Amino acid sequence: MDERAPNYRPGPLSSLLIGLSRHTVFGRGGMRKLMAKSVRALNTGRPLDVSLYGGQARLHHTGNNSEIKALLSPKRYAREEYAFCRTHMPSENGVFLDIGGNAGVFSLFVASLMRSGTLICAEPQPVMFARLTTNFSLNTDLTERLRIELKPTAVGGNEPGTLTISTPESAGQASARVSDGDPTIEVSVTPMLDLLNSSGAEKLDLLKIDVEGFEDGILFPFFDTAPSALYPKAIVMEACHANRWERDCEALLLEKGYTIVHKDRTNMMLVLDS
Repeated sequence: MDERAPNYRPGPLSSLLIGLSRHTVFGRGGMRKLMAKSVRALNTGRPLDVSLYGGQARLHHTGNNSEIKALLSPKRYAREEYAFCRTHMPSENGVFLDIGGNAGVFSLFVASLMRSGTLICAEPQPVMFARLTTNFSLNTDLTERLRIELKPTAVGGNEPGTLTISTPESAGQASARVSDGDPTIEVSVTPMLDLLNSSGAEKLDLLKIDVEGFEDGILFPFFDTAPSALYPKAIVMEACHANRWERDCEALLLEKGYTIVHKDRTNMMLVLDS
C-alpha cells in the first residue's frame, strides 16, 4: 500500500470531530476521551494524516498518548515545554537533540522553529522509528533547510553496544529500566557524545530527553566525557520517573552549572548558566 495513499486522510465525520477537539472545549478532559473513542471507532486499524505545526503528520489514535494528544489537541500538548523551546531554540544554525523521539511529534514542533541548523532524533523501538521516519518523509521542506539525522538507536553508556528495553503496550513507556512482566527487545545503544560527534555537532543548543527513568544512564556518561563546549545550553527532561534513577540527575545538572527554570510533576526545564 502506498504510504501516502488518500485513504489515510480523515473522512468528513472524523475531520469534524478532530476540528471540534482541536478548536473548542471538546478537546479538554473527559470530552477529549470521548472524541478519541469516536475517532477510533471510525478509523479502526489505520492512522490519520493531519496538519501539525505547519506541516503534516501521520498519527495513530491507539497505544501512544503523544500521538493521540497531537491528533486531538496539539495546541494544548506540552504547552510549557513548547514555550521553553520557543525561547531557547535558535531559529538559525541551531542544534537540537531529541532522545526518545517516539513518533517524532516533539521533534516536528522544534523543526517548525528552525530555519537552518541540525536536528538529531534517536528512537530505538523499530515500530516507533518507522512512524518517526514516515512523519519526517511527509515534510520534505524540512530536509531542504535542515540537516536531519534520524537514528534507530537507544542512547547511553560509554561504548556502543546493545541494550535491553521493555516494550509495554503503551509505546511511550518503553524503557531500559525493565519491569517484571514487560516484554523486552534488544536494541542498539550509542553514547550521547558519539551521537553528537557522528553528526558533526560542535554545540548543542537544546536537548529533550524522555526515556522513562533511564536519564541517568545517558547523562552521567555524557558529562563524564564530553567537552564543556558540547554541554546542552537548555534541557527539557522528563523527571516523573526520578524514583527509577540509580543516580540523581537533578543533582548532577545543578553541579554542572544548570539552573532549573521550571519543574512540575512531569518535566523539568533547565538552562546552563553563562
